[in-house]
Amino acid sequence: MATTDSDSATASQRLDKDTREKLITVVRHTILLTWSFIVLFPLYWLASMSLKPPGTANSLPPDWIFLPTVYNYIQLIQDSGFVAAFANSLVMVSASVVLVLLIGVPAAYVLSRYDIPMERDVLVWILSSRMLPPIAVVLPFFIIFRELNLFDTRVGMVLMYVSINLSLVVWVMKAFFDGIPETLEEAARVDGATQFQGFRKVVLPAAKPGIFSVAIISFIFAWIELLFGLVLTSFEAVPVTLFVYSFIGSRSIEWGMLAAASTAMIVPVVIFLIAVNKYLAAGLSFGVVIKE
Repeated sequence: MATTDSDSATASQRLDKDTREKLITVVRHTILLTWSFIVLFPLYWLASMSLKPPGTANSLPPDWIFLPTVYNYIQLIQDSGFVAAFANSLVMVSASVVLVLLIGVPAAYVLSRYDIPMERDVLVWILSSRMLPPIAVVLPFFIIFRELNLFDTRVGMVLMYVSINLSLVVWVMKAFFDGIPETLEEAARVDGATQFQGFRKVVLPAAKPGIFSVAIISFIFAWIELLFGLVLTSFEAVPVTLFVYSFIGSRSIEWGMLAAASTAMIVPVVIFLIAVNKYLAAGLSFGVVIKE
């Protein structure tokens, strides 16, 4: 009889534990779903606004049920100014990401692997370029660009985007290189590889999550930049953010066109995220390989 009571108590405890675990799982999933809804609802609102007929995009109360139309997107495609601005941003931002990686990744490797005089001061100096608010440096850049004939040029905007993201790339990639054991490179050199071959064939593949992470972050920061485009361009190198801003007038706002242009701006970022998604999760951990 005592054994039976003991078995019943054990089964009851096991049942209570299973019930608690299921309850915790339900609560966790409910919280995640609620948070996902909160985060994604603005995107749904933006996309639905872009698909509403003209004149009803900002109606109050909002029309939750409506017949979607691509009128706003057709108007965007037919607008040569938007197409040119979108192409400008794609070219300038993509070029800036490639250039900032070509400069920042080797610089971070050198800072990680070699004894640099006053290395800490150098790192702080690099980081300090990111501390100043953009409004504080946009006027000096305007004067420099005018003197160097870089005003309203794609080359000038590429250099501007590189200057914005370089400190981020150097700091993040240095953390990744610090986490990669130097013994891997030493083993490569024992097998006959040069210093550069060890960097290219051993270190870079190991740091690939970090490289893709800083690439997507640099792409986003450059893609959404508005102030420098507003001051440093006028016609030829206008970025898409500045063109989208033009839908906000002093007396009225073209809500449908603004929503359609904003939705179109999100597409390249989403495509880039999908392409590098398998590296992004590991990259955001900042140094998944621990130095032994």
